[in-house]
Amino acid sequence: MIEIEIDHSVGKGGKNRPVDVIKIQNLIANNDRYTELPTPLPLTGINDSRLEKAIEAFQKNHPGLHVIDGRVDPHGKTLQALNQYNNSSRVCRSYFPPWWDDLSLQPNFDVARFLRLYGKQFPHPTLTGKRQEGLKFLVQKMVADPDLAYLRWAAYMLATVKHECANTWQPIEEYGKGSGRPYGKAIKVTDPGGNKTYTNIYYGRGYVQLTWEANYKKMDRALHLSGSNSLHLHPDNALKPDVAYKIMSYGMRHGSFTGKKLSDYIKASNADYFNARRIINATDQAERIKDYAQAIEFLLRFCNGH
Repeated sequence: MIEIEIDHSVGKGGKNRPVDVIKIQNLIANNDRYTELPTPLPLTGINDSRLEKAIEAFQKNHPGLHVIDGRVDPHGKTLQALNQYNNSSRVCRSYFPPWWDDLSLQPNFDVARFLRLYGKQFPHPTLTGKRQEGLKFLVQKMVADPDLAYLRWAAYMLATVKHECANTWQPIEEYGKGSGRPYGKAIKVTDPGGNKTYTNIYYGRGYVQLTWEANYKKMDRALHLSGSNSLHLHPDNALKPDVAYKIMSYGMRHGSFTGKKLSDYIKASNADYFNARRIINATDQAERIKDYAQAIEFLLRFCNGH
């Protein structure tokens, strides 16, 4: 028996987060015995009157239910009743279509659908303007990134940016710009090609807050950056979205920040999203970022390959 769980109510008066809605749409579609549906409900992730009416019909026709409110609540009786008929032969092939198990993001990934569902899954702050463009840019970069071995890597990277960049989806400067930190001191550096001297502070910048002079130098070598593109000479280059993405992708894959890397925690068969936080910053905010990653992974899979 596969017990489907939801985090928020679905249907009339519910929060109707897409991850939960998809689960209930699938359960309803696989309970046609009680829902009076002539055809299965499409899996859209968006609550509508058709889903609410199907929930009401299920509640009305199921002998064990007595409240007809058109809503499915976490741990509620309607969800328990829906789960009675949930098994691997009926539900999993609908709930997990053939493309669900794709390991990587597919070239035909539906970016527009992902943005629409993400905005409903995480409605605060509203995903508009620069925030939407920033998330769209990142997803498109990940779809095109041949070095992202697993879709789950993308999910965790997006969850990290969501937290590190405070939902802006833009590369940002560290709050306080390193004030009071060991790496917050001004350092004079000389351009080896032009003998020009710069005074830089190597505080956190980018999607994952690159800090320390040594790490800026390391990224120059890893990404083959020099001259006007150098991070060591011009640390604000880390605020350019394309460069910030390269820093994040390379650094999280190779363990550049703490010695821990994505493959240490996230593989084809499982994902330890909690301890993956060690790639960036021990386990600070690890539980929150894990929750982000799980929801984002679900939406990535739903929008992948169809």
